Amino acid sequence: MQKPFPKAWGKYAFVSDDDQQWHPLIDHSADVAACCEALLRQPLINRRMATLAGLDELQPALIARLSVLAFLHDIGKANRGFQYKVLPCSKSPRAGHVRELYWLFNPLDALSSQAYEALRMGEIASWFGDAAGYALLIAAISHHGAPWKSDDEAGVRSWWCADDHYDPMQTLRDMGDHLAPWFPDAFQPCTSFEAPSAFQHAFAGLVMLADWLGSDRGLFPYSEPDDGDRMIFARKKAVQALHAIGLDHGVRPSSSLGFDDLFSFPPNALQKAVEQLELAPLLIMESETGSGKTEAALWYFKRLFEAGKVDGLYFALPTRAAATQLHDRVRKMVSRLFPPDHRPATVLAVPGYFKVDDIEGRPLPGFNVLWDDDPDKRNPRFWAAENPKRYLAARIAVGTIDQVLISSLMVKHAHLRSTALMRHLLVVDEVHASDPYMNRLLEAVLDHHLGAGGYALLMSATLGTAMKARLLGGARAEMPSPLDAIKTPYPLLTVRGSDSSQSVAIGGKPSQKTVNIELSPHMEEPEMVASRALAAARAGAKILVVRNTVNAAVATQQALESLCQNDPHPPLFRCENVVSLHHGRFAREDRKILDACVEKQIGRERPDGGLIIIGTQTLEQSLDIDADLLISDLCPMDILLQRLGRLHRHKRDHRPAGFETARAIILHPGERDLSPGQRGLGRYGLGGYVYPDLRAIEATLRLLEQHECLQIPAMNRELVERATHPALVDALADELGPVWKQHGQDLAGQISGKKNSATSVIIRLHEPFRETQFPGKEERITTRLGAQDRLVDWGEGITPPHGPFGAPAHHLVLPAYLCGGIAPDAIAAIEQADGTGVRFRLGGAHFTYDRWGLRKED
Repeated sequence: MQKPFPKAWGKYAFVSDDDQQWHPLIDHSADVAACCEALLRQPLINRRMATLAGLDELQPALIARLSVLAFLHDIGKANRGFQYKVLPCSKSPRAGHVRELYWLFNPLDALSSQAYEALRMGEIASWFGDAAGYALLIAAISHHGAPWKSDDEAGVRSWWCADDHYDPMQTLRDMGDHLAPWFPDAFQPCTSFEAPSAFQHAFAGLVMLADWLGSDRGLFPYSEPDDGDRMIFARKKAVQALHAIGLDHGVRPSSSLGFDDLFSFPPNALQKAVEQLELAPLLIMESETGSGKTEAALWYFKRLFEAGKVDGLYFALPTRAAATQLHDRVRKMVSRLFPPDHRPATVLAVPGYFKVDDIEGRPLPGFNVLWDDDPDKRNPRFWAAENPKRYLAARIAVGTIDQVLISSLMVKHAHLRSTALMRHLLVVDEVHASDPYMNRLLEAVLDHHLGAGGYALLMSATLGTAMKARLLGGARAEMPSPLDAIKTPYPLLTVRGSDSSQSVAIGGKPSQKTVNIELSPHMEEPEMVASRALAAARAGAKILVVRNTVNAAVATQQALESLCQNDPHPPLFRCENVVSLHHGRFAREDRKILDACVEKQIGRERPDGGLIIIGTQTLEQSLDIDADLLISDLCPMDILLQRLGRLHRHKRDHRPAGFETARAIILHPGERDLSPGQRGLGRYGLGGYVYPDLRAIEATLRLLEQHECLQIPAMNRELVERATHPALVDALADELGPVWKQHGQDLAGQISGKKNSATSVIIRLHEPFRETQFPGKEERITTRLGAQDRLVDWGEGITPPHGPFGAPAHHLVLPAYLCGGIAPDAIAAIEQADGTGVRFRLGGAHFTYDRWGLRKED
């Protein structure tokens, strides 16, 4: 609709001096209320919300009453300061519309009484009880992502008083007059509903989602004068929008589709066991790397979806690279599972990437995205992929665990994420106990998700019983004894129902792999490591070298290249014909290229011939790697087993002579004493910030000294428990003496501190929403303790330089420990870019990014 407008506006778009478009506040409020109503009418969302409310279902009257509150979400826009801010000639102060509500909720002010009467707040309060009704209204007006904060300094009282041109109270009266005609069920006799705190928080997320939908002009075009009743239009569009995006209940796939049809191979013992399981809220799947846990999880999703237990899937991975790798596998499953006319989009939920199915997108100004399938048309199927805060609104999404953990944190739109997640099967891959901070966040997510009646599946090859007990029973869970833990079967499925947990051992005879172990005291000698790898590669083997730190990986790569100077055909890893290595300090675009090259050269369909790939922990997760020989730094046993999973991963009829049996060379410091504070820890990150629990590393080394060969997975359970069980590592510290005991006490303090840090930033869902306040500086709250990495900003209008493999380096991440002394708003200044990399200045520091990755210059 064009200016001038005769009544309050809710949305406004300035196109040009002659084209200024606006959308009435009442009509926008109708759009959002219709979306909220449509969401609450979805069977599974209704069920989840009802569970939080302690009800069997939300009846039509309660849905209507909650929709009334959603209709009132933008009442703050009625203030005169907000209405006049689009008028250039106006001398009135400009205002926002959320904090400014203070004057309407001040019980000592006459304005509050006028607003109370205009909006029929007396009746609304009687629907819920005064306390719950106020909390739900606060939840609705907090639709911008953070809980509303009453602040009398946010504006002036006169914003709510009439002048010669505009009367805010008349706008509120107009809104109040629409309540009964548009929501008649709300005003019918009905028992008052005292909304529990968890329900209030979930409702806040629902209104945030409804507001985002109702504010999308592509879904809800602005009104025109002759449109008629907006609510009739809005309700129709809301149903269409939910269906197009994938937020409705959806079409259930045919149950006649078998496992073989979905994955093109018959199920193994693990997958058969999952097929026969009774559907339960929480399933923990423990099995070795490469045993088909991913396909088993997807099959479990199919069963849950067909049964109407879930409406979608979020598959959470530990890293961006892992998510990118898995996305295509999930997309192929979805293409077989759903008929073409009802096939949901498979979203890659990784910030900086815009991908739905096999279609790529590019960001445009104004938070828009240009999609490759049809640049001239915006497809609502891509809606959830266009902003990270909307990822969990997708029916099918594959992304990082961070996107899930954010839903528990005191950051903007966390409630939206949490409420959208409730309808999904949440699958978390690579669950282990190495990070107390992230594990505490995951426990909070699971507590709310399962408490709402949701479903979750956790997968791990190396899950210790201590962490498993907490996931099943919370912080007060009973810890199994070391003997009981070691005797626990492996592989294993554990289901947690509403009252108890049950374990199911996997039958059959899982494929066993014998790994010969060689201990090498050359962890600090990259030349020796490179020499061993080169000798094996010259014999035709594929070698995987995994170092604990980037510095160690780079030093080993440099030593290897030096040894190969005179070799006409050196067995060096090349990416796009550029010699390189694999670690986390490459641009996002280059990591995608690196991952693809690694899998092509040392994956399932690898070519013949010797090859050496050197990298860090980025090689141990999710990549489909099949090495003939592993050379690895010493690390905790659960991590080492992950690395061993990349050794002889696939069955082959022929391997190079001398490598028919899997073999791993484990590097450790030349000094056997690993006591805390000893130089024997090595300059390449054996302890300290990489793997801080030296007790677990000492226990791992002792186990390797006792076993010249390992039987995988038969020994997995015993190896992990003997190296990680709290009682056993404490006993080891007692045996080793006071220095080690003090180390254990220091670690316990650090772990407690990390858990407390996590707890301090978790949303307190047991508290009423009206008492919830977020910190003022949310940028300090992260999903990983101390994770203050930052994106390098090349500056507006600057063409991103090309990285070493030919792709533009749009997204270059600077690790937090390299950011010291650099201003938060610093813009990178490119000093040199030659197509093989870039040298740039950020603040007063100089950096180089090339085939070695990103590094800070001295």
